[in-house]
Amino acid sequence: MGTIITISILYLLVVFGIGLWAMYQTKNSEDFFIAGKSLGLFVMAMATFATALSGFLFIGGPGLTYDLGMGALWFTFPTSISFAMAWMILGKKMRLLTEATGAMTVADAIYYRYDSNLARGIAGIVCLVGIVLFMSTQVLALGTIISFIFGISNAAGIIIGMGVVAFYSSAGGILAGTYTSAFQGTTMAIGSVLVFGLAMAAGGGMTNISQTIATTTFTGMETAMPEFIGPWGLVGPMVAMSWFFCLGIGIVGQPHVVSRFYMIEDLKKLKWGPVVAAIPAIVGGMLFFGAGLVVRYLVLEGAIEPLANSDDAIIFFVTEYAHPILAGIVLAGVSAAIMSTCDAFINIASAAAVRDIPFSLGKELSDEKQLSYGRVAVVVISIITVITVLSLGDRGIALLGAVGWGTFAAPLSPALGIGLNWKGATKEGAIASMLVGLALSVGLELLSMFDIYHLPHGIYIGALAMVVAIITFIVVSYMTETRELGDGMNAVLEV
Repeated sequence: MGTIITISILYLLVVFGIGLWAMYQTKNSEDFFIAGKSLGLFVMAMATFATALSGFLFIGGPGLTYDLGMGALWFTFPTSISFAMAWMILGKKMRLLTEATGAMTVADAIYYRYDSNLARGIAGIVCLVGIVLFMSTQVLALGTIISFIFGISNAAGIIIGMGVVAFYSSAGGILAGTYTSAFQGTTMAIGSVLVFGLAMAAGGGMTNISQTIATTTFTGMETAMPEFIGPWGLVGPMVAMSWFFCLGIGIVGQPHVVSRFYMIEDLKKLKWGPVVAAIPAIVGGMLFFGAGLVVRYLVLEGAIEPLANSDDAIIFFVTEYAHPILAGIVLAGVSAAIMSTCDAFINIASAAAVRDIPFSLGKELSDEKQLSYGRVAVVVISIITVITVLSLGDRGIALLGAVGWGTFAAPLSPALGIGLNWKGATKEGAIASMLVGLALSVGLELLSMFDIYHLPHGIYIGALAMVVAIITFIVVSYMTETRELGDGMNAVLEV
């Protein structure tokens, strides 16, 4: 543990260094919110990978595989297409949009596309409320890792982790978070390959792992479960395909992903974006199922006791089977990847608080006030997040998870993904789809959490909400009048 602690401290010092450097590079609100449109292709791709996947992939992923088997891969498969698809559908359009209009947030994009302050305000509220709650889940996971590494309480781990995020977010805005994310994404891509190789070695290869799991009696089941290593695992085709649909297509509604397209420096290199973005996401998936599957194998072999908490799979495996240096890098990288997601979220929430919502109410702040108030908002949102986590704890995980990927996918995917590619889209369609998508995703999650109603066949709520939101968007757009677009927006849609 001494080696792991040393590496973790060095890692955090690097993060602090990046934050200080970015602070001196941040001169105005454009620098603070969209990195001054200065990012290179590699930095952008690695930052997007680290931000979008973070704690779920590196902590929840192995745990999900440990519980559900190969069916968990349907959470990973979308990364082979979703990152590439986001670049192809929105990459160039978002970058040209900020050039033509000065847009700096997702709500800005919706405003300039539909010329509606109401649509902008709804998008800002979706981002602000959803991000604060969803970020709480990330902070709780972050606190768990920090408390394990340093042997402190979960509450102390949460406060320390959020404190680091708040520092480099308030100091350097998205510029600090983006370069930190690129550093973290690169670390985790390399670490994923090493952990996967280690997992295969510990299990005697994929063939041996699969055969053992398929033929060995599961603890408490009194029977073997060969379906565990089948194409659907223990989840079934309906659940798996609804995961694939929402996680694949829904990426165009993730504000922490699409807003980064504003930041690209060289438009000519955009054509390489899909490939560069997809590769680290696929590599990250190797850690996802490799660690989870081999820990299940080790349990069935009697080498270790069954895990009390499946989310401990990756922590247990690297600390027990990896060299301390690799374990330290992976755990520090996982912590940092979660922090990069928190930074992206907190920056977007800050923009919603000091830019999107005030603008929608006709109260435009000066550039200087946006920058200064934005830094204050980062601190305030951080405090609110910590209070939320410490107040709800484990009791709030289901509620916090309700505003995750599916909640952003349902309200925002139609208005952005379709709206920036279809001239027939209307502001009424955008407003209706955002309201329907948000109400369905959050409402159904709450009904499920309180055991009032569950969707049949285990269908993923986010997938259903997104389908209904897309249908609403298209139907209402056809039923309402299309407004004339300006030359700048016409150029964006015709790209």
